[in-house]
Amino acid sequence: MLCGVHPDTLTTYRTAVGARLELRHSPRCGTSWARMWATEIGDRVELVAPGPPRSAEVTDALDAQAYLYTPMAVTSPGAVVRACFHSSAAGTDPECFEATVR
Repeated sequence: MLCGVHPDTLTTYRTAVGARLELRHSPRCGTSWARMWATEIGDRVELVAPGPPRSAEVTDALDAQAYLYTPMAVTSPGAVVRACFHSSAAGTDPECFEATVR
Protein backbone atom coordinates (compact mmCIF):
# COMPACT_ATOMS: atom_id res chain seq x y z
CA MET A 1 0.00 0.00 0.00
CA LEU A 2 3.08 2.24 0.28
CA CYS A 3 1.80 3.95 3.43
CA GLY A 4 5.37 4.63 4.55
CA VAL A 5 6.27 6.56 1.38
CA HIS A 6 6.52 10.29 2.12
CA PRO A 7 4.65 10.32 5.43
CA ASP A 8 4.18 13.50 7.42
CA THR A 9 6.14 13.80 10.64
CA LEU A 10 3.62 15.25 13.06
CA THR A 11 6.13 15.84 15.86
CA THR A 12 9.45 14.60 17.24
CA TYR A 13 10.47 14.01 20.83
CA ARG A 14 13.74 13.27 22.64
CA THR A 15 13.43 11.39 25.91
CA ALA A 16 15.35 11.98 29.13
CA VAL A 17 17.45 8.86 28.41
CA GLY A 18 18.25 10.00 24.84
CA ALA A 19 15.84 7.87 22.79
CA ARG A 20 14.24 9.65 19.84
CA LEU A 21 10.59 9.29 18.83
CA GLU A 22 8.30 10.57 16.10
CA LEU A 23 4.59 10.52 15.46
CA ARG A 24 4.02 9.92 11.74
CA HIS A 25 0.97 10.09 9.48
CA SER A 26 0.28 8.88 5.95
CA PRO A 27 -2.31 11.04 4.17
CA ARG A 28 -2.31 8.45 1.38
CA CYS A 29 -3.50 5.67 3.71
CA GLY A 30 -5.18 7.68 6.47
CA THR A 31 -3.00 6.04 9.12
CA SER A 32 -0.70 7.13 11.93
CA TRP A 33 2.06 5.36 13.86
CA ALA A 34 4.98 6.02 16.19
CA ARG A 35 8.61 5.13 15.60
CA MET A 36 11.61 5.18 17.90
CA TRP A 37 15.38 4.83 17.63
CA ALA A 38 18.52 5.29 19.77
CA THR A 39 16.88 2.90 22.22
CA GLU A 40 17.87 0.17 24.67
CA ILE A 41 16.63 -3.40 25.03
CA GLY A 42 13.39 -3.31 27.01
CA ASP A 43 12.32 0.18 25.91
CA ARG A 44 8.73 0.35 24.66
CA VAL A 45 6.54 2.88 22.87
CA GLU A 46 2.76 2.83 22.99
CA LEU A 47 0.56 4.64 20.46
CA VAL A 48 -2.85 5.81 21.61
CA ALA A 49 -5.20 6.74 18.77
CA PRO A 50 -8.71 5.70 17.78
CA GLY A 51 -9.02 1.97 18.40
CA PRO A 52 -6.92 -0.21 20.69
CA PRO A 53 -3.46 0.94 21.82
CA ARG A 54 -0.58 -0.26 19.67
CA SER A 55 2.94 -0.81 20.93
CA ALA A 56 6.44 -1.85 19.96
CA GLU A 57 9.19 -3.08 22.26
CA VAL A 58 12.94 -3.33 21.77
CA THR A 59 13.63 -7.04 22.26
CA ASP A 60 17.23 -7.42 21.08
CA ALA A 61 20.36 -5.59 19.94
CA LEU A 62 19.16 -5.46 16.32
CA ASP A 63 15.97 -3.65 17.37
CA ALA A 64 18.08 -1.22 19.42
CA GLN A 65 20.17 -0.32 16.36
CA ALA A 66 17.27 0.42 14.01
CA TYR A 67 13.98 2.25 13.74
CA LEU A 68 11.20 0.38 15.50
CA TYR A 69 7.58 1.07 14.54
CA THR A 70 4.20 0.55 16.16
CA PRO A 71 1.41 -0.94 14.07
CA MET A 72 -0.63 1.69 12.19
CA ALA A 73 -3.89 3.17 13.41
CA VAL A 74 -6.60 4.57 11.15
CA THR A 75 -6.73 8.34 11.70
CA SER A 76 -8.22 11.34 9.95
CA PRO A 77 -7.43 15.07 10.02
CA GLY A 78 -8.16 16.52 13.44
CA ALA A 79 -7.52 13.27 15.31
CA VAL A 80 -5.15 13.47 18.27
CA VAL A 81 -2.50 10.77 18.44
CA ARG A 82 -0.43 10.25 21.57
CA ALA A 83 2.72 8.25 22.20
CA CYS A 84 4.16 7.18 25.54
CA PHE A 85 7.75 6.02 25.88
CA HIS A 86 8.46 3.48 28.61
CA SER A 87 12.18 3.30 29.33
CA SER A 88 13.86 0.11 30.46
CA ALA A 89 15.89 2.22 32.92
CA ALA A 90 14.89 1.62 36.52
CA GLY A 91 12.95 4.35 38.28
CA THR A 92 11.81 6.26 35.19
CA ASP A 93 8.27 7.35 34.52
CA PRO A 94 6.64 7.10 31.10
CA GLU A 95 7.17 10.14 28.87
CA CYS A 96 4.18 11.07 26.72
CA PHE A 97 3.64 13.53 23.89
CA GLU A 98 0.92 14.09 21.29
CA ALA A 99 0.08 15.74 18.01
CA THR A 100 -2.96 16.48 15.89
CA VAL A 101 -3.25 14.89 12.45
CA ARG A 102 -3.19 17.58 9.78
